[in-house]
Amino acid sequence: MALIAILEDDARRTETMRAWIEFSGLQAAFFDNAPEMISWLPENLASVTLISLDHDLGPDRPGPDGDWDPGTGRQVADLLTAFRPQCPVIVHSSNAPAAEGMQFALEGAGWTVLRVFPFHDLEWIASSWLEKVRAALPERG
Repeated sequence: MALIAILEDDARRTETMRAWIEFSGLQAAFFDNAPEMISWLPENLASVTLISLDHDLGPDRPGPDGDWDPGTGRQVADLLTAFRPQCPVIVHSSNAPAAEGMQFALEGAGWTVLRVFPFHDLEWIASSWLEKVRAALPERG
């Protein structure tokens, strides 16, 4: 089964993406912060068939040991550049300069990158993003 690794901090976006992923019969691992995804990827990258990255992950968050930084999608992209390209990456961020930087870094390391521009609240998920997800995945039979 196709496994999609998704970095997205907005709960409404995550909920909508999860619904479309499940409806499409796919499986996803969701992360709302870069450190968690960075920790997970090295051991799981071989089983991932698609990665989707947001850039901006919000302000520092309260934690048991004080506030902590959720990082950015660029940190995940930078980690990926250290690995042999294994699957396509979708960059889905409305922060155009940051998204372009992520795309440039990943493509420079040989990764295939697809770009999605969020628009009209959540509308882009069911159209542009899901279209790119379906196009990027190998044929399922």
